[in-house]
Amino acid sequence: MKLILIDIPNFEPEINFEIEKNILEICNTNSFILRFWQNNPCVVLEKFQEKEFEVNLKYTKRNNIPIFKRFTGGGTVYHDRGNLNITFCKEKENILFSKYILEEAKGITEIILQAIKDLNKHCEIGERNSIFLEEKKILGSAIAQKNNKFFYHASLLINSNLKELEKVINWKEEYPKMPESLLEAKEAKSQTFQPALLDHRYGKRKNKD
Repeated sequence: MKLILIDIPNFEPEINFEIEKNILEICNTNSFILRFWQNNPCVVLEKFQEKEFEVNLKYTKRNNIPIFKRFTGGGTVYHDRGNLNITFCKEKENILFSKYILEEAKGITEIILQAIKDLNKHCEIGERNSIFLEEKKILGSAIAQKNNKFFYHASLLINSNLKELEKVINWKEEYPKMPESLLEAKEAKSQTFQPALLDHRYGKRKNKD
């Protein structure tokens, strides 16, 4: 079994999401595929969500922030160059941790968590297979099974513009009465990893919300 690391320097979201689709095509029984990548500012919806409910459309239009929809679940996210996006793909039968898809995904998130803990030990996995730093979300993940492939991706907030994130995403308590196929975003307080890392390294105390 070989690990293929895909390194395509690019910040254009449209191209990056096409690469994501192509990864599904080239992945085979003899390989695992790993990719680290970043996007220019954009909003990314999960496959069941609608921009009318999730996104501040007036703000994104006024500021030329594009909106995309991915083929996995998870939730609505804001990308900029302060995010590190992580993609992992394999054949479904090539089991790493568990034959159950959610447990398989959790195993991958735990690997990421251990790498982060080398820099900051105060991180832990919380609900929805996310990573939290002192109760604030720094990583979210999503999965899909398609064409007998297991596809995992995650987004780590390293030095993202959280003020911009708050402006572009609409956090609603619930959707209006709509088809059940639509899923609403669930709000979690966010924290970028880099300032928190510096706070702990240099003994600064963070203010609690």
